[in-house]
Amino acid sequence: MIRSVVAITLFMIATSALESQEVAGRGNNFVSIAAAQATNKRVVRELFEQCFNHGDLERLAALVAEEYQGPNGQKGPGAFAATITQIRSTLTGLHYGVEDVVAEGDRVAVRWHLTGKQDGPFRGFPASHNNVDNPGMAIFTLESGKIVRAALLTDQLGFLQQIGVLPREIKPPATPQAGSAP
Repeated sequence: MIRSVVAITLFMIATSALESQEVAGRGNNFVSIAAAQATNKRVVRELFEQCFNHGDLERLAALVAEEYQGPNGQKGPGAFAATITQIRSTLTGLHYGVEDVVAEGDRVAVRWHLTGKQDGPFRGFPASHNNVDNPGMAIFTLESGKIVRAALLTDQLGFLQQIGVLPREIKPPATPQAGSAP
């Protein structure tokens, strides 16, 4: 009888210790996931603050992976630098106001408001010298603390209206009244 009690007690102690290790393992995993997400959010914030807003293209090597592939097929930090250079040369006083940054797994979603003045050409359209206030969002995928992919969504129609390429108000074409000749 005593042997049975001792055996049961030892079994309970052993399983209790094993369960504690499993919980601790999950806890550590949770901490490492949270730490990775915090790092990824910091990388994306730094991209906007240092690279886009201040033009610090030297930082890109630490933030963007060599295997980075952009939404239009651009590759590496150099291609990302070309995009930043182009937008900074188009918009004087460029500023990205980051409004939301959310991380989940290896992805970081960011929502911003871009402001500036179109004092340079944009995709073949001459400088309008108009102020621009344009929202956008992106989802970045990161590996080992560096950006490897980006998916972007911006208000392109609003941007083109603000720089005067398209009318501010877009109306449907006039349709003939029923019974009238074309």
